[in-house]
Amino acid sequence: MAPIFSFFRRVGENPLFWFLLTVGFTLLYFFAEHEGFYFGDDFSYGLYAHQLLYGGFHFDDYSFCHRFMVFVPTALFYWLWGMNAYTTTLWPLLCTLGTYMVLFLTFRKNHPVASSWALVLMGFYYFQLNTVNYLYPDNILLFFSTACLLVLYKARQPLPNPQSEIGYGVLFAVLNLLAFLTKETIVYAAPFYFLVFLYHLLRKENLRFWAAAILSGALLLGVYFLLYKVYAGNAWQRFDDIAAAGYADTKADYFAARATMLLSRLTYGPLVFFAGSGLAILLAPAVAGLALAKRGDFQVQKPFGFWAFATLVMLFPIWFGSVSLEYYKPMTLLPRMFHPLLPAFCLLAGLAVERIWGDKKAYLLLALLFLGSMAVTDKVMWTMYLPLAIFFTVLFFWRRAVPHWLALAAVMLVSLIRPVYFITKPTVSYYFEQKQIIDQHLSSPVGSHVVVTDSMMARMHPFFYGYQVPKNYTYLPYSAADSSILQQADTVFLLINNGVLEHPELMMPLREKDVLPKFSQARLIAQEGKVKLYLLPPKKR
Repeated sequence: MAPIFSFFRRVGENPLFWFLLTVGFTLLYFFAEHEGFYFGDDFSYGLYAHQLLYGGFHFDDYSFCHRFMVFVPTALFYWLWGMNAYTTTLWPLLCTLGTYMVLFLTFRKNHPVASSWALVLMGFYYFQLNTVNYLYPDNILLFFSTACLLVLYKARQPLPNPQSEIGYGVLFAVLNLLAFLTKETIVYAAPFYFLVFLYHLLRKENLRFWAAAILSGALLLGVYFLLYKVYAGNAWQRFDDIAAAGYADTKADYFAARATMLLSRLTYGPLVFFAGSGLAILLAPAVAGLALAKRGDFQVQKPFGFWAFATLVMLFPIWFGSVSLEYYKPMTLLPRMFHPLLPAFCLLAGLAVERIWGDKKAYLLLALLFLGSMAVTDKVMWTMYLPLAIFFTVLFFWRRAVPHWLALAAVMLVSLIRPVYFITKPTVSYYFEQKQIIDQHLSSPVGSHVVVTDSMMARMHPFFYGYQVPKNYTYLPYSAADSSILQQADTVFLLINNGVLEHPELMMPLREKDVLPKFSQARLIAQEGKVKLYLLPPKKR
């Protein structure tokens, strides 16, 4: 038994093992759980990428068109390998793997325990995995926000020479601009940047770093706004579009019930959200580390102190800040909105484990935190929190020392519950099945054809054609079934994707049983999974 335990000990204490395991599972999830198309933001980003390649790109008064670092790299992949579901989502995957890489390379030598824990906590967190195979900006921003924080982490202490200060300062400015070109929520890191700036200013350290960062950042932003002025006629076009989109998304119900809603949102609401989303698994070790830390630990130049301040200061504007300057509206509590904070959450948790492991008080506190998470969430999440609460309770009473990697394995296994469940669960959107039907039956180069389908597909069908829809095909929603266009077509098809109709997030009002009675003469000609294609008779339309 001794050789076996020795082998597991060597493997468990090696950050490279956890890095490879995290990368491997992320790749498995990417391919095994790939939905192909989300019928959401990915349509817009993919369209912008296509327009960049084939012409037609313009600012369409939508905030997404300003996020160049989402669709410009995607356009490159379209140019290299063509447009499909995998080239569309390759950029988020690469950014996710890049995040793991920079964390591993930065901390593997000096903080192997923290490195291992940070990788597992981030890499097996379901909602981080959930956005790895959709063309959304969140995992892309995760990479750039991590890179920005790691540059600042490097610069928290005096740099060796003026060249390093200037080089890191310019790099810091460039990375923040790239993050800003990905998603605006990078601004939530600004208060922490300012805190570190004041710290260095008072100590008169790394002033060249900040001078280089501020000057190069000002120059880059100046060029950025000048280009908007030249090409869009409005230097502040992006901010105007963001404000307009935010106001359009804010329903009258919000203003009517704002006072009642804000009380919970600004007090206990985020805590309940952390438990319900699974973020409590990441935050529990961090909270335990903060609770057991000594006063001298909270110093910016120390690794634990740096990431503690990063977590707390960046969390403050997300908890209490507003998404609008015209009226007060806190950010919606969605898991992907917290992606910029994931590196701080996970590294603080890893450094906390590194410091407190072996302390019985830490085990007890972790058990209580997981029990508390159970108390404020539904029973579905008990499958994750109850095993961890029991595990750390056992550790509290266990008299022998337990290696940290055993607990890390337990955390990993519990975190696997959600992603493995969705991997084994049938597809939701049935993209690949619908794509197969379109390729086989709805791509004829001759004749005039109309496809009657759900409202979502009626708007987003260009994605299935690589944004190059044959001119002889017209897609109409079910509500337009009586349109005169039907009378002019050579062929009319009825396309029903029950996966889309039943998708809870899309909130479609119709079901197949509501649609088919309107087309009583429809004849089923193809079916793949929950996707059905009917042919309507020419005389009874």
